[in-house]
Parts: sequence; C-alpha cells; structure tokens
Amino acid sequence: MQIAHSIEDLRRLLKPTKQRTFVPTMGNLHEGHLELVKVAKQTLPEAISV
Repeated sequence: MQIAHSIEDLRRLLKPTKQRTFVPTMGNLHEGHLELVKVAKQTLPEAISV
C-alpha cells in the first residue's frame, strides 16, 4: 500500500499511462467497500480508494 499525503505525492505515485479503478469510501470502510475493492482489483491491476 502506498499513501499520498499531498497532491504532489499523489502525482509522483501515479504514472499517467496506467489504468486504475477508483473505489470512493469517504473513510467509512465496511464489508461492501472491501467487496468493491476485490472486484476492482479483478478488473484492473491497481485500485485506489479514498
């Protein structure tokens, strides 16, 4: 897991040519979110959650 603490960190971590899935959680994680992350990881190799 990589954690970005700023926009600059995020830009440095993300390579513009890679495709990723995004799972918005708003910090309130529950089993449904974990299932969404599993499906996202099956679709593309990288998933991002916020």
